[in-house]
Amino acid sequence: MPLNNVDLKAIEEHAEAIKKEPSSALRLNRIEIDWQAGAGQPQMATAIKYEGGEFPVEIDSPRFMGGQGLKPGPIHYCILGMVSCFTATFVTAASAQGISFRRLKSSGQCEIDFSRVFGVSDNPTIRAITFMIEADCDASLGQLEAAREEALARCPAVYAMSNQISMHAEVRTAH
Repeated sequence: MPLNNVDLKAIEEHAEAIKKEPSSALRLNRIEIDWQAGAGQPQMATAIKYEGGEFPVEIDSPRFMGGQGLKPGPIHYCILGMVSCFTATFVTAASAQGISFRRLKSSGQCEIDFSRVFGVSDNPTIRAITFMIEADCDASLGQLEAAREEALARCPAVYAMSNQISMHAEVRTAH
């Protein structure tokens, strides 16, 4: 039975499968975005495909970045991805320790310096990222700290933001 809505048995089974066949750990996530040039609509639209279907998403830059601010901007989704990834990793780590939550709330924030984006400095764009977890449970602070440390060590979003990853960008003409 899942603990905290985490299927630990499925995780354990997949970990064993990865041990037997390491290539089963690899996944490719792909997003395709359509730029919408018409006035009065968000700049970008996509459908995120996932295991259970697909979900439509619209993205618009804030006004100061040339958009209309009609929908969340790219950085909002970036922060959402980071916070949700860290939260899921934290809850999974805590669940594996047997910690049961009555309630858990997470938040995250990042301080952004847009001066580089506007070409007026070479300052780092993201200065700091902070995740906050508020947990209502019977676990000790030490147990929660252990789950936090494990989440920091295992979270894909934390890894992506903390380590240099190969980036490529291609431009092609449409035929």
